[in-house]
Parts: sequence; structure tokens; C-alpha cells
Amino acid sequence: MKIAHWMKREQSGLARSTLELAVYEEKQGHDVSVREPSGAMLHGANGSPDIHCIHSQIPIETYHDGKPKIMWMHGEPLMSVANGISMRAIVDLSSVCEAFICMRKREYAVWNIIKRTYLVPKGIDLEIYKPLSVSEIGEKLSGEPAILYVENWRGTRNPLYLVIAMVEVVKKFPKARLHLFNCANKKMYDTFRVLIQQAKLWSFVRTLNGPVSNANLLYNRADIVVSCLYPLYARGIEALGAGKAFIGPGYDEDGYPWTCSLQPESIADVIVRCWEDYGRVDYRKYAEDKHDVAETVRQSVSIYERYL
Repeated sequence: MKIAHWMKREQSGLARSTLELAVYEEKQGHDVSVREPSGAMLHGANGSPDIHCIHSQIPIETYHDGKPKIMWMHGEPLMSVANGISMRAIVDLSSVCEAFICMRKREYAVWNIIKRTYLVPKGIDLEIYKPLSVSEIGEKLSGEPAILYVENWRGTRNPLYLVIAMVEVVKKFPKARLHLFNCANKKMYDTFRVLIQQAKLWSFVRTLNGPVSNANLLYNRADIVVSCLYPLYARGIEALGAGKAFIGPGYDEDGYPWTCSLQPESIADVIVRCWEDYGRVDYRKYAEDKHDVAETVRQSVSIYERYL
């Protein structure tokens, strides 16, 4: 099958997820390209595709080319409305699509109202996100436990409630430390810097840094990775691939014990319980069972085939 993926060039979870899908479609024997709406090739070099996969935009010239079109739903429905752009674009494009594919059960009902939607597991590349040896890891992040926040910061998507939760965590575990990474917004950075200084939170907030070049190494240097996303989750599940605990109010997959609500008290409680019983979950095995992008691709290809 010749598969064309369409997305804008950007540094984002959407882009990483799209490229992972493309790589694993190739590994499963398909001819794959990833292109910008302008036509610029980002990956691969196939000719006329059998099917189009839309991740952000698609050229107008493809609207009526007779080829089936599947839209992948990467974004959060609430944010898609809030940003004033995405939901309108999705609704406008739905008329040229045969179906949508989403990757989180909590969003299925939203997208299925607009267009027939299929649910596949949200996978990650387990060859990239994996446990490393002690020599590869080098110096571990400070703290017992060392708690890491590393998601993209924007709007309400920030670690405020985690910072507040740490006040309670350190009462139970005085050696616990929080490390905040991947803040690329200067106003957001300045806000948190002032908050940490004025509220004297520097006793446990030991890192406030910008973009990360090697996420898997950073995961391996931590003990617990925390997300503050709600009601969904995103790329934080990469931590599970690295063999580390993942906690997020938007993450409540079946059989996973470390679930919480978006409240500082709840986040603190689950961090404490997780650290007290850390060995309860084989995190790498859990990722292999629940979040393997190879399985995502197997299921999505079977959906594509329905429309060829």
C-alpha cells in the first residue's frame, strides 16, 4: 500500500507521532511518505498514494482525487475549540474524509459525532523510548524520588498543580525533588521563576529549564514522570517505554494503578503511593502491552484497507 501522511513541519508531539507511524508502516512493508501541505517531502518519496492520512492540513488539489482520506485526531477536543482554529478546520475537512482515527477512549465520542471514528491504541516507538544502562544514564536527577515534568508548556497546559502538590509530597518524602523541563515560553518561564522564588519552593524545585534534546535519556534519569493534562494524556507515556512510572490525571487506562484527579491533593497522594509501592508495575512491560506503535500501525492499516 502507498500511504501519504500530510502534516505541517513543526516540533510537536503530533509530528513525533506521525513520523513514528510512518516508520512502522514502512517496517510492515508499506510505501510511505510524509509531506507538508505545500508538497515538500519530509520523509520517504513515494508517487501517487493509494490513501491520504491527514494530520494537520492537506492540499486542496487532493480533495477530489478519488483517493480515500483518513484524518488522525492528535489534538485535545477542548483545546481544539479553545484555540479558535482547529475544531473549525476539522469540521470543514470532515466532508472530504472517509473516517477519523483517534487514540484515546475519552475523546472517541466527540470525534464520532462529526465523522465515523475508529479507536486504536496510542503507541510510541519502543526502540527509541527504552531503559538505558547505568553507564548510559550517567548522573541521575536529584531526589528520592526524582520527579520530572517534561511536556510542552502552553496556556493551561503547565505544571502549576504539580508544583503545589509537591508541598505535600515532601512532607512524606523530604528528599523528593521536582525537575521542570521543556518550558519554551518566556512569559511562562518568568511566571514560574517568580512563583518558585517568592513562595520559597526552591527547596524542592531543583530544575526550571527549556527544551530537551534527548527525552529518553531524561526519562531514564528520573523516577516518576508526571503530566498535568486533563481529561486526556499525550506523549508522557514515553516514560513507560523507558521503564519509569507515569502519572497524569488524564491517564486512567485499564489495570494501571497510579491514577489521580486534577487537584494538587490527589496528585500528591498518587505520587506518594507510587513511590511507596514502585515495584508493583513492570512499566516497560506495561508499555509493550499497551503502547506499542507497531500495534497501532497494525490496527490502523486494517482500517485503511476497508476504504481501498
